[in-house]
Amino acid sequence: MFGRSSKKRELEERIEELKRRIETLESEREALKRELAKERERGRKAKSELQEVEVLLKNAEKRVLTLENELKRLKEKQSEHASFKDVVTLRDTTSLELLSKIGSVRSKRQDLLTIYMGSGERVADLERSGEMPVLGEDLEHLLSRIESDTGIVVFHDVGRIFMNTLVAVPPFPLDTSGWRVDTTFDTDPLERLILKDRTICILLSHAGETFIGVSNRDGFLEDTVVRSSVKEKHTKGGWSQKRFSRLREEDIRNHISKVAETFAEIIERWRDSTEIIIAGGEYNLIRDVLEAYHDLPQLVRGIDARIGKDKGTIDEIRAKVWSLRWYVLG
Repeated sequence: MFGRSSKKRELEERIEELKRRIETLESEREALKRELAKERERGRKAKSELQEVEVLLKNAEKRVLTLENELKRLKEKQSEHASFKDVVTLRDTTSLELLSKIGSVRSKRQDLLTIYMGSGERVADLERSGEMPVLGEDLEHLLSRIESDTGIVVFHDVGRIFMNTLVAVPPFPLDTSGWRVDTTFDTDPLERLILKDRTICILLSHAGETFIGVSNRDGFLEDTVVRSSVKEKHTKGGWSQKRFSRLREEDIRNHISKVAETFAEIIERWRDSTEIIIAGGEYNLIRDVLEAYHDLPQLVRGIDARIGKDKGTIDEIRAKVWSLRWYVLG
């Protein structure tokens, strides 16, 4: 009897121990659940905070980009405002007078910088460009904006005490490039280019009226005007406009054919002495004509001159071709 009673107590104690263990585990489980819930809540908050931070970061990046673009625009605008104080076209004789005055400038210090750059050249392309006095972002930006198929010549006072920077666009391609800083400006190469006795062929084309001339610096050696009847542009629509356009195009083709024939005759007489062909006006009209003369250097120029019948207007064409464009930079 005592044996069964002892086993019963052992079982009861074992059951109580298991109950306590279960209570402990359940308590730990509840604690873990609460901790897990807290972690999940923290995770949700962290995720939400991360998303907010990412949104703020994206907005900040957009703002930075906007400010950078605005800064770039303001710099460009500032460069434009500080840019060309004046742009003038001067005849060769007037340009030579100006060069004489530029060449007469003297400085006690070697701070007068002259730069000769050919078409397509940049300051960085010049020999020993790293030794050149710093021009500054504004000046380099302005120089890059000057379009020229003949190059540019820069006269720059490094000290900026006496004069504005002057830039000349020559009428013909430069045959030299480089830079010099000295007590005087180097005007000799540009003066020689202007004064050189060269023979050129000028082709100034418009629909129905094209000027062809062979000239040296003193005047025309031969010139003529090819005229044809070309219909004016038609503004009305419909079938009549299409028919009119076809007729106008045919007139233009006939005119180009006459120009090609006349040009061939003139260039044949002057080919050996012609140094370059200068083309202006409506270049698309004479592009095909000039393709047959690739052995001769060609230059497309904006020639703001009227084709007339009197000698004065003809001489004006030659004068415009020999003119230089001058930029005054602030």
